[in-house]
Amino acid sequence: MWLILTSEGSDPCIPLMTGVGTVGPGVFIITKEGEKLALCSSIDAQDLEESELFDTVYKHSGSLADLLVDVIKKINPSNIALNVSEEEYLADGLTAGRFRWLQKTLNQVFKGDYVSSQPFLTLIRSIKSETEINRIEKAVKVTEEIYKEVFTQMKAGMTEIELGSLFVNEMERRGVVNGIDRNLSLPIVLKENIAHRGPSDAVVEEGDLVIFDFSVEVDGYVSDIARTVYFMKEGESEPPKEIQEAFSAVHEAITKAAEMIKPGVKGYEVDSASRSYYVSSGYPEITHATGHQIGRDTHDGGILLGPRWKRYGNAPYGELKEGMVFTIEPTLFLDNGIHFIVEENVVVTSNGVKYLTERQNELIYIHTNRKEGKEILEKIPD
Repeated sequence: MWLILTSEGSDPCIPLMTGVGTVGPGVFIITKEGEKLALCSSIDAQDLEESELFDTVYKHSGSLADLLVDVIKKINPSNIALNVSEEEYLADGLTAGRFRWLQKTLNQVFKGDYVSSQPFLTLIRSIKSETEINRIEKAVKVTEEIYKEVFTQMKAGMTEIELGSLFVNEMERRGVVNGIDRNLSLPIVLKENIAHRGPSDAVVEEGDLVIFDFSVEVDGYVSDIARTVYFMKEGESEPPKEIQEAFSAVHEAITKAAEMIKPGVKGYEVDSASRSYYVSSGYPEITHATGHQIGRDTHDGGILLGPRWKRYGNAPYGELKEGMVFTIEPTLFLDNGIHFIVEENVVVTSNGVKYLTERQNELIYIHTNRKEGKEILEKIPD
């Protein structure tokens, strides 16, 4: 059986598995026969009963331990799967303290083995249903709408914070929030000091490349799209050749990764397609994974489109399956200061890949003269 021990929604699998949590300590059980049980205080019982998710809701008036012992006696499982994992934080929701409590509570009635739920919980999270994919796609479309609008408002002379505020205004207009923290917060805006950080007071000048990494939440699911924008210098009719070449290299690296994606392929094989393309073309190797899964979170755990590096553990060795949703973002950072992140969102199909984002096929640039703003829209997919 699978046992989920939670309090105040403390386990990250609760929104995925039930959408209903408990205020006090509670237990959700799924037996190997498929029976679904909930153990909770009388205060939590109404919400769980009204959810109609459980075959039986057991209520206690003071001792969860006594109730759990009685239920375990009745089920008599040979193994109990728990949400513990050495590698996957989204499958590691059981705290050490609660695990010790569980061992002590069941010491006299359970003599079997405690095992990790990670192998199946990761798949439950990773393989999206049609409804989940539709929600991610909605989040993607809203994100793209916001990008398209804010690109018409950008100009050199604005700070990273001011550029980020354009996104916040558009989120507020549409009644959505940032997919990372579920607030009306600033996206990542980077003209320099490339890292996962918030926007700064750095002023964007003509000739700058600026990375935007942005997500929104729609119906509990998120997007994760990055675009890199060139702010034209006065007198330039097009971006410099080396910037256009760098964008073309990133575009091709994304193509190489996407062409590898299909069920049965391992994550590191997809990563290798982008990585080897850069190296063979004389560009530096990617400093992190080529892509990650998205869903309820921008980093949704499970298989990683990454290299076989020790820091990534077993995540790159997993096999892709139909319904998994990934980002593809083979970043390019050059010694001459040129930096690019272009991040697309894709879903694995039965025989390949489908782009959920409208793929960026042209370099995005902002004219110094805002009267020429119509040129910007021509570079952004409809």
